[in-house]
Amino acid sequence: MAFPGVIRISPYTLLRKERRLPVMGDVLVQPGTSVEASQVIAKGFLSDWVCLDVIGELNVSEDQLELFLIKKPGEEIEKGEELAVKKGVLPFTSYSYISPVSGRIVATGMGQVIIETVSKEVELKAGLKGTVKEIIPYYGAVVEGKGAVVETVWANGREGQGILRILEEGKTSHLRADDLDPGNRGFILVCGGVEDEKALEKAADIRVAGIVVGSLKLGLRKKALSMPYPIQVTEGFGDIPMSSIAFELFRGYEGQEASLLLGDSIARRPCVFIPVAGEIITAEASPGVLKVGSKVRGSRDPYRGKCGVVQELPRYEVHLESGYTVSVARVRLEDGEEVEIPLSNLELIDET
Repeated sequence: MAFPGVIRISPYTLLRKERRLPVMGDVLVQPGTSVEASQVIAKGFLSDWVCLDVIGELNVSEDQLELFLIKKPGEEIEKGEELAVKKGVLPFTSYSYISPVSGRIVATGMGQVIIETVSKEVELKAGLKGTVKEIIPYYGAVVEGKGAVVETVWANGREGQGILRILEEGKTSHLRADDLDPGNRGFILVCGGVEDEKALEKAADIRVAGIVVGSLKLGLRKKALSMPYPIQVTEGFGDIPMSSIAFELFRGYEGQEASLLLGDSIARRPCVFIPVAGEIITAEASPGVLKVGSKVRGSRDPYRGKCGVVQELPRYEVHLESGYTVSVARVRLEDGEEVEIPLSNLELIDET
């Protein structure tokens, strides 16, 4: 039997993030220190030779490194450019290793990539408002924050902070260049999608803090990777409206500061984090367990991005028109329609 994946969309939870320098350096905080998202918690110097642990980030073996490298020894690479890509079954399940430095690739081996670069100071920011829970000697710290979390399916390799702003037309709107003016500077814009490259370029010109969309046209992926601000996608590539549960959470926190964070060893998915004051009430939970009453989201067409509640779990497998025999769940969608969706095409929404 196939089991659904789990995606976290919670109005109030604990989020732990591992914050690491790309090289050894000095950690500036201690366990228990309260930090702001923009606070520098560690500093280091990029030497003339930088060794990047690519296989550790992509979670592949040493002998597979060459298969995923986009750049080869002797080639130049810019900071923020893709160095390696581990492709998944679907476009939005791919993982990219983004180079933290500019320079020339001089060698690869033992799962590492060595880049020749100019020495300069690098700073590591906390990334989110919270408390330092533990120190990673010479590299950084684990920071824990309380607030709302929306995990996403793709990010362009950048992080940042800003104030959430919802576009007027909401989850189905497409960001156009004409929609942008200097009044959007410093804001994280939330909308359904992006119209074209001009909109992405205009957003860079006025220095938005970031963009969160339901979906991104596949033809805009390369341009999005080159943008100087963070971009995150909640549903996938194509033309998919943002799910109602994610959009309503964003709308509830409009006007508040948020952080756009990349995945790490604790949580592989990128996410949007909105700090919220208060105490977490812990309850007995069974993460990853699908049951009647569970909130779910479709991960593939024709129900991709649609949310609903499980009404009935499979007692037997169903033969589909495609020829496959699969286990399905009966789900009541937000519009009241009840449909049968294969378990492998569902994501369980974790609200804890």
